[in-house]
Amino acid sequence: MDPTLFYLPPKRYDINMLSYTIIETDNEIQQLITGWKNDGLTSIAMDFEGEFNLHVYGEHLCLVQLYDTRSFYLIDPLKVSKAGLALLFEDGELEKIMFDCASDASLVRKEFGLQIRNVWDVRIPALALGFQGNYTSLVERNLGITIQTSGSKKKNQMTNWLKRPLGNEQIQYALLDVAYLHDLKSSLENECQAEGKTKEILAQMKMAGKEKNKPKPGWMKICNWKKLQPEEKVYLKYFFIARDTLARQWNVPPAKILDKRKLVQLCKAVPTSETEMSAVLSTAPKLLPLMMVAKQRAEEELKSRQR
Repeated sequence: MDPTLFYLPPKRYDINMLSYTIIETDNEIQQLITGWKNDGLTSIAMDFEGEFNLHVYGEHLCLVQLYDTRSFYLIDPLKVSKAGLALLFEDGELEKIMFDCASDASLVRKEFGLQIRNVWDVRIPALALGFQGNYTSLVERNLGITIQTSGSKKKNQMTNWLKRPLGNEQIQYALLDVAYLHDLKSSLENECQAEGKTKEILAQMKMAGKEKNKPKPGWMKICNWKKLQPEEKVYLKYFFIARDTLARQWNVPPAKILDKRKLVQLCKAVPTSETEMSAVLSTAPKLLPLMMVAKQRAEEELKSRQR
């Protein structure tokens, strides 16, 4: 069945013609939401750009893109407050159409302690229909539109979204991530109805954006964690914390301090002395004192387990 049969032809956007409004204060967020509700608008498209240990330490919300089918908006999270963001994210009356919102919702919970409410995640019906591709390919599948931006997708994803002012190429890329979400929702709703999957996706949609499992600590996300021996896991935990402590102090990505593969190697072949540890950490000498303390703490935990 051709999915393009299930949509109304969307507006065709010339990427160089997209205009937008920048939101930099809590009051502007409040005015925007009030205006939407006064106009009877109950659904917006929303997406984020973030920093995930690529340029500085930690995960940070850097940009919020919104589209209400009439106008585009960019909220600057570096200037508005947590309370201002809560006005938008936690408004249960305002539907937020998103694509694969799990990581975005997790970021907001971790950084601000906020929960995004009333999410309509277009990836849920897409998966129910057997589609597992990304946003760009879903737009092409359902709307017959090939999204084209200046610069590669990987370049835009890897860019430093914390820097200000944002470049025109960054902004164009960000706006396109919300430009077709309303049309995708309409198309997917129609397709799911034709396939008898409406009840299924509505049930799943109730959990969209909500925390399903408690987040794992960072060391448990290291590749091959499950394959490590119990003793190796203890050393990896403390070595990971040592690296993370220095990265936080210097405000740099942990990988810039020491590659995660080196961490795994260290827990598999733990240096027996400070001299051996120093040799292994020749590219990160400032990490040596923390790693020696980490080694000691790991050994103490292992001894306590044997009692």
